[in-house]
Amino acid sequence: MVGFSAGGTTDALPRLFATQMSQILGQTIVVENKPGAAGNIATAQVARSAPDGYTLLASSIGQITVSPHTMDMSVDPQKDLEHISMFGEGDQFLTINKQVPATNIQEFIQLVKSKPHTLFYGDSGAGGNMHLYLEYFKMLARLDIDAVHFKGGSQIMPDLISNRVQLSLLSNIVMNSHAKDGSLRPILLYGKKRDPDYPDVPTVREAGLPDLETASNWFGLHAPKGTPHSVIDKIYRALVESMKTKEVQEGLITLGITAGGNTPEAFSQRIARESEIFKKVAELTKIKPGSN
Repeated sequence: MVGFSAGGTTDALPRLFATQMSQILGQTIVVENKPGAAGNIATAQVARSAPDGYTLLASSIGQITVSPHTMDMSVDPQKDLEHISMFGEGDQFLTINKQVPATNIQEFIQLVKSKPHTLFYGDSGAGGNMHLYLEYFKMLARLDIDAVHFKGGSQIMPDLISNRVQLSLLSNIVMNSHAKDGSLRPILLYGKKRDPDYPDVPTVREAGLPDLETASNWFGLHAPKGTPHSVIDKIYRALVESMKTKEVQEGLITLGITAGGNTPEAFSQRIARESEIFKKVAELTKIKPGSN
């Protein structure tokens, strides 16, 4: 089950894996979209499903480690789900409009500090992971830049390109054509190594903001709490085996995603660690459940 409409990466990844995993498991896998409430409707439905391995959640990070601290939820994703593995994760670029008088991250930080509360960033919805990732950047860099909340990532682009908002956080695929034509300028990479398409854009660690490495854009697979370990292991092994196929490897490249495949134990530990970090970010930035 996918908590978002068809067309985005959260939908494309499970569809990419489903064909290969179906063949490995000898079981037809059907991807069902259940959009709404930033993916949380699907999260709750899967958490309440029978723990038999037949109902799974294909998630994005926001549903699992961010939403519990920014939205009213009827389930606790960390505790009410079994975490199987990550499909993969993608880096994101802190991107500014070409009219902003800054050519790199240092110049941008100096600009904002010299003109507090005069620039705006756009995110894909109050309380979502992009909102917290940008607030985390503000907090670590000690900047005063104000938020504009849009109803989805696609709605940001017209205002970013027209300079009604000056900053956002975008994947390579979303940003690329606009960076190539000069309308947008990437200045910082939320990732651990530089993107070969933009070798001059520093990583967050290189820019002196290493804590932002936590703000990765990962996608995972989960089952209801209580699903037998033997079932979890079988699904996990099928996911890892599917990553070895040419179809999945080529699909990940097309989507701009680095392959995942971490063990259920490692995935659970990562979720627990990141959830604690974003709980603190939400508290420090005064983003509370029900306040969006």
